[in-house]
Amino acid sequence: MAVEDLDAKGLVELPGNSRNRAGTAWGTFLRMLQYKCKREGTHFVAVDAKDTTKECAACGVKTDKPLWVREHSCPSCGFEADRDANAAWNILSRGLEKVGVDHSESPPVETALPVDTVVSAKRVVETGSPTLTERTAKAVSE
Repeated sequence: MAVEDLDAKGLVELPGNSRNRAGTAWGTFLRMLQYKCKREGTHFVAVDAKDTTKECAACGVKTDKPLWVREHSCPSCGFEADRDANAAWNILSRGLEKVGVDHSESPPVETALPVDTVVSAKRVVETGSPTLTERTAKAVSE
């Protein structure tokens, strides 16, 4: 799970104590996400929020645009997407890069499910995952 490392107090522009409450709520939400990710055996990564909406998710070229422009249209490569979807892809990409996952430049290989096996291939559990370890330990003890 990758999230933007946002300054929640700077996002809230309401008078009085609401800034503190909003900042606390955002912090609580992030702690809950982090806990859930740890429990499920997945990564939790906070990435720099700078230019996630301006940077093209396809080619990396930065394009300045006012907040009211809700579509991302790259003048360099022609990639078009919703502004928020483009930002989400950038956040995910930065998060994957932070945990050491490289992106392949080639298209993915097409795969097919085996039809001649009694083992269901619809649910694949990664080797070494906490889920697999728990299942293996439970199966051995039974």
